[in-house]
Amino acid sequence: MPRLSVQLLIIVVFAFTLYFIWDFSQRVVTSIHLDQTAEQAQLAVDHAQATQAALIEKRKLVASPQYVETVARSWHWAKENEKVVIPEITPAPTPTVSVPTPTPPPQPSWWQQIGDFLFGSP
Repeated sequence: MPRLSVQLLIIVVFAFTLYFIWDFSQRVVTSIHLDQTAEQAQLAVDHAQATQAALIEKRKLVASPQYVETVARSWHWAKENEKVVIPEITPAPTPTVSVPTPTPPPQPSWWQQIGDFLFGSP
């Protein structure tokens, strides 16, 4: 075989090898991405199933006569021939706060006023 054809064959084999390596790595990355997406979807399904189970239990509770009775009593409703008594709590009267009135300063006598007017205040 001539040398040129061997080199050309090596280049073609090398190019196919690089292509297959690149393709394999892309498939691995895609597979990892799909696995992560499937895991997230499974978590969402599990959460939805748990929510559904909780809602079914709540629906059973709400449909029970005991729940209806409890809610009606909390809204102060009564059955026939019953009277509703609602105790009212009267607030304690607020204490009145007396504000002390300031005492006016003592008025100087009229002699002191005259003295202050004539001679000035000390």
